[in-house]
Amino acid sequence: MKIFYDVDTQKDFMNEKGALYVPDAESIKPNLKLLTDFARENFIPVVGSVDRHFGTEEYKEREGELKVWGGQFPNHCMNETFGQMKICETRVRKGWQDKSVCREVEHYLVNNLNKKIDEKSLNQAIKGIMDTNKIIPINYDIHRVYLEKQSYDVFTNPNTSELLARAKVNESVVYGVATDICVRAAVLGMQKKNIQCYVVKDAIKGVFPDKTKEALEEMVNAGAKLVTTKEVLEGKI
Repeated sequence: MKIFYDVDTQKDFMNEKGALYVPDAESIKPNLKLLTDFARENFIPVVGSVDRHFGTEEYKEREGELKVWGGQFPNHCMNETFGQMKICETRVRKGWQDKSVCREVEHYLVNNLNKKIDEKSLNQAIKGIMDTNKIIPINYDIHRVYLEKQSYDVFTNPNTSELLARAKVNESVVYGVATDICVRAAVLGMQKKNIQCYVVKDAIKGVFPDKTKEALEEMVNAGAKLVTTKEVLEGKI
């Protein structure tokens, strides 16, 4: 099964005034919208990741990347804040790209705070992904599953590996931020699980130029393929 994989396209990363803005991230928003529209119009399931942080003692062990706990990153994507929300361009549901309704936080189906979710919830998420290509009712909104994380690596979420395996994902079109951090971790993790990744090079942005170049090389060496938005939209992958 092919999925589109949306990495952390949240306001704190994507908007210039965000708490952890990825330089020039706003320039890829048009391509992110094109990819999201293409997924919806062609009934391709969207899976991805979202940061969700708390900054409280209870979550200290999971949030070691935050400066408050000695990490390198400032507070970002804090729970129920504006910065935690996804940008309009990557909201899958119809109407959610209208700026007047983008204030609402999209429902994260794997809402687990890095805890193993129960079998029923996991099966529901998997069924939603696998049902996307079946009978499509009028006004159908394609299924989306966003895996929460308190670390840059989505595979620290204990549900990620099992979700991808049981949904029989074998191809993943990857886009989002940041190339040298979260995108890199997601792609390398999927490639290790024999999921062929297609990294959309004009729909990703990195933080540090040198590390971004190294990350792209590392992903390619792991078997990932670099593609363009145009190639995805033209069905060349």
